Amino acid sequence: MTDKTFELACAEAARYGLRAELVIEEDLPSFEIRCKNGELTIAAPDALELLYGVYDAAERFGGWSFFEPGRDRFDARRIVTPPEGVPVPAKKPLLKRRGFIQEFPFGPETCDLFDWMAKNKLNYLLTWVKYYDGLADEYKRFAEIRGIAVECGHHNFDYWIPASRYAKDHPEFFAEIGGKRIKPSKDKNALLLSEQLCTTDPQVRSEIVKNMVEYCQKHPEIKIIGLNPNDGFGWCECENCSRFYDKSQKGDFYSVSEHVYRADRIYHDLLRDVAEKLHKVRPDLTLGFCAYVNYCSPSPGFRLKKGMMVHMAPYWRCINHTIDDPECPINSKYAADILRWTAVRDGGDVNIYEYYMGVNFYLMLPMIHFGEMFHEMKWYAQKKVDGVSTQFHLSHWTVYGMNYALMARAARGEEMKPAVAGLFDTLFGPDAEEAEAFYRRIKSMLLKAGRCHIPYPRSLLRRTQMSDYREINALAVKLAAKAPQDRFRAELVIWTEYMIRFKQLFDDYRAKHLTEKDVRAFLDWIHAHRDTRVFVHDRVDMYFQALLDDLRTGREWIHFNLDWEDSYILRHDEFLG
Repeated sequence: MTDKTFELACAEAARYGLRAELVIEEDLPSFEIRCKNGELTIAAPDALELLYGVYDAAERFGGWSFFEPGRDRFDARRIVTPPEGVPVPAKKPLLKRRGFIQEFPFGPETCDLFDWMAKNKLNYLLTWVKYYDGLADEYKRFAEIRGIAVECGHHNFDYWIPASRYAKDHPEFFAEIGGKRIKPSKDKNALLLSEQLCTTDPQVRSEIVKNMVEYCQKHPEIKIIGLNPNDGFGWCECENCSRFYDKSQKGDFYSVSEHVYRADRIYHDLLRDVAEKLHKVRPDLTLGFCAYVNYCSPSPGFRLKKGMMVHMAPYWRCINHTIDDPECPINSKYAADILRWTAVRDGGDVNIYEYYMGVNFYLMLPMIHFGEMFHEMKWYAQKKVDGVSTQFHLSHWTVYGMNYALMARAARGEEMKPAVAGLFDTLFGPDAEEAEAFYRRIKSMLLKAGRCHIPYPRSLLRRTQMSDYREINALAVKLAAKAPQDRFRAELVIWTEYMIRFKQLFDDYRAKHLTEKDVRAFLDWIHAHRDTRVFVHDRVDMYFQALLDDLRTGREWIHFNLDWEDSYILRHDEFLG
């Protein structure tokens, strides 16, 4: 890797017009950019940091911007002469692990993604095992050369113990619910599985380890392998499993699990055993796992040992407050969970699994989290958190790309004011001040909606006015008119028009005026913009199918037609104000 990465650093320096000497100095904590008598030197402790230094110099001094995957920007007016001395001193990265969580298959834009990650100094990708299976070897090498570590994880009980392989001969491997073993679904959406394994069965545990070892033998580049429950709930209630929970001890309101019993003890007992068995065979592997819904906190006596790594997910966090804000009744609980994980660390790692695009069914509604991210990254570093990653989609980059770019800068340790101002200057040039006013207006709408805002559509649309969206759209139109050739600005207009249309649809439904024809017209308008980076089209179709179903049946439309989710949202109506 080192030789190939060094070769890439040299090639990229030439590609982006940098006349610089590249040198390895092993005692540096990161890359450093120096200028003496007009000559540029980029020094770094290793080839990857050297590559980061090349990209940093290209953006700072060479007129380049790497804001968007596959769409480098160049502006000759932004070429500047580096000042003499050390304009960019070496500085240890704030968090050692910085990355993305991929929730979709790899495809034609994969290399663009990996290229963007390196250019923005991201070094980690968490993906579903099933998606990694489809990653071509040349893409794996592309990522490796750019220093991107890949974790095969995410929800995967059904991957390690697939029903197609085990259900017929080993029905006892699967959860017992109501006195009967479940028959795992073959065609049920993985998002809604809520079907777990009989995790206390010794043979289940042995099979998981065996299948993990075999997988890593086939994929020797993988050093981090995940063991995560299927999404949802549905834990086994057989006699052995029942010893690990008390049905009277429920989950929590903040983590959307008050309606089910806690599953931390049963999950963590599985993890302890699997980690021990796995490390006897492969001590070089790290076992990743998640902290989520009704297993957010470490169970009593659990230790996060060397070779284990938790991804703490603040699901349905409030996006109007920072994660550590003691005044936020939601986020303060997640902050306490994070501190519990760092307190039980015994050689293992703690990562934050974030949603800097709301969540998947927030559906391109605004999340302006610029300053908050810089605060949060510093808080994570102070509390000895090791890394942060966020869910994302390439196809909604115009909506959330600024969050992704600024997350990368914040997690690396850049300061907020120059980083935010620099991004606005890069994207909007002489109109940066007007663009900042546009985003401030969106932020003010989010804040005035209520003390907390949980990222699902009803939380926002129920507490805002149509006049808000029309004003925001007018600002976007004015900004786009100043640079008609700028694709990004044009897509901001499409995005803000979408918000107007979504708000109108929501209001029409509540006024009992909405028809199926109206919904289909709305979807047709969205899909007419497939050549933009505004919409995640499959999520839109999935979400609004729930609304179409409700219009046919007369059921009240709240969110996605999951009874337990809808119940929380109705309670939030009172709780959020």
